[in-house]
Amino acid sequence: MQIPGLSSVQFTGGSAAIALDDDLRLRSIGACPWLACLSRGTAGIADAGADTHVSWGRWTSGNAAVHVLGIPATLALNDRQGIHYLVGVPTASMPTSGTFSYSLQGATRPTVSDGSMAPGSFQAHATVQFSTGQQTRIGLNAKVEMPAFSVTFIAPLSATGANRLSMTSATEFSGTLGATLSASHSALAGAAAIAPANCPAGGCSVQVQGGFYGPAAAQMGLGYTITGAAGGNRTISGVGVLQKGP
Repeated sequence: MQIPGLSSVQFTGGSAAIALDDDLRLRSIGACPWLACLSRGTAGIADAGADTHVSWGRWTSGNAAVHVLGIPATLALNDRQGIHYLVGVPTASMPTSGTFSYSLQGATRPTVSDGSMAPGSFQAHATVQFSTGQQTRIGLNAKVEMPAFSVTFIAPLSATGANRLSMTSATEFSGTLGATLSASHSALAGAAAIAPANCPAGGCSVQVQGGFYGPAAAQMGLGYTITGAAGGNRTISGVGVLQKGP
């Protein structure tokens, strides 16, 4: 989960307690309330979806709450910001052979961390070549569309070395990908001001983390954070869920 203004605190569902509401939307994550806990508080929910194996959405327009070692803090979110979440039931037995395509099932609208631009949209498709252990290869083609620009990031299925997605456990993967920003000439100055620092001039990087959910890796979920070449606090983030095809 990427948390605007609190990037040093990370919550991952693999080791954290998760509480869902009656509609299978995330209510809290972490060891609540005394260790590290993030809860929805008065924040609303947008872009939410859920099925038997996975739940995703975005907290926005209200005050979320975080507790670290029992010390509370309030995270104020406007309607252009979001805390994006994706939680699910990891695949119990991963496929060890076969190549499958994955198409987008649902996603949150990507947001700029400081709320300086309206939320955008997310598109993605993937190809997965399953193998034993951590030899599974993942190809991803994704695009974030913001009001003034778009950012494309690609992980070729056959990539080696940098700019690829690699399995980090039996069901999880991650990688840092290069990205390309596109904007019309008239919008480029505005994009430079809103996008992560130096993105138009030096390119962006995208940190992707995800995993496989449901029986036989029926779904693939991922979260992404786009950062400018010079780093900085302004980022773009979101989550998406892709469904396995024949």
